[in-house]
Amino acid sequence: MKVMAMTISVHTLTMCVLAVDAKVKELQEQIEAAEDPEISHLEEELLSYSKAKMELKRLYIDEQKTSKNLLPYEELLE
Repeated sequence: MKVMAMTISVHTLTMCVLAVDAKVKELQEQIEAAEDPEISHLEEELLSYSKAKMELKRLYIDEQKTSKNLLPYEELLE
């Protein structure tokens, strides 16, 4: 899979990390409360957001290595 290289600001990356983390938590709650027919759609969506969360985490940690004013990833999500 070919991925295009792009540049976004540290602020935008941080906001993306927080937004995707919130969506993952929301989907997990919805799955816990869902009726059977809804679960597969929610699980697919959760998988997509979880993959995005992993990629954003990697990008954030890479950026953190060169930036002294970023919170550690785990602290950001508290």
